[in-house]
Amino acid sequence: MISVKRVLLLIFAAAIGSPVNLYACDALPSQIESVIKDSKNNIILVGEYHGTRESPEKFYQIICNAVKNQKRRLVVGIELSEGQVVMDGDAKHLESSIENSEVWRTQHDGKTSLAMYDLLMKLNELVKTDTLDVLFFDSEGEQRDLIMSEKIVESISEDNLIIALTGNRHNKIKHGNSWDSASKNMGAYIKESGEAMVSVNLLQTGGTAWVCESGCKVHQLRDRDLSLYEEVFNAGEQSRYEIHWMLGKVSSSAPRIFIDN
Repeated sequence: MISVKRVLLLIFAAAIGSPVNLYACDALPSQIESVIKDSKNNIILVGEYHGTRESPEKFYQIICNAVKNQKRRLVVGIELSEGQVVMDGDAKHLESSIENSEVWRTQHDGKTSLAMYDLLMKLNELVKTDTLDVLFFDSEGEQRDLIMSEKIVESISEDNLIIALTGNRHNKIKHGNSWDSASKNMGAYIKESGEAMVSVNLLQTGGTAWVCESGCKVHQLRDRDLSLYEEVFNAGEQSRYEIHWMLGKVSSSAPRIFIDN
């Protein structure tokens, strides 16, 4: 006869199932799901406006669904530098590394927000179960975007899929942008390498974000009327993306750590 304790354990295991069930996966728009399932894609770049709650949450939904739908090993790219945080599957190690990180304590540009912290914690749970790998690809200097692109391309194998979250300038697939025609963009370098890739822009239509423009603080974003567009639509050539995923109005996410000067 099976004990009550054994029955409860079996029920618990069945309820949890895949590690991604630790966090609910929302259904993705069909166009985004198709991008994830397309076996020809080696790299998916997801561009965000730093400093919002919504972008890291949407990115996690992409990862959550990719884990369920991919036969290849998943590599998650994060726009932080190697060594800034420890992600070995132990939540205490990650927490401690963030608390003691000079970057997280002083660099309040949106990449060290509470929403990003929550994303890393969720990804760390999947590292713990050996569900995915994390690649930190940020760099510094004049050739920053070139070096970032090289780190991503060098991490490609025939057995993996890289999905990377980055600022929405870096994932442009052509060089230049609306305010600097000479800008060199990571996505453009990757495109030039010949690797099969897709660039998705998480498009906000207003709201607030914590960014460093005229001071690091909550900024009001310009409202955009995109009511005539679907939630996901093809990006125009001028945007230098391939797909827009409309988030609607977003809300700011403050730095995970505040230090009083």
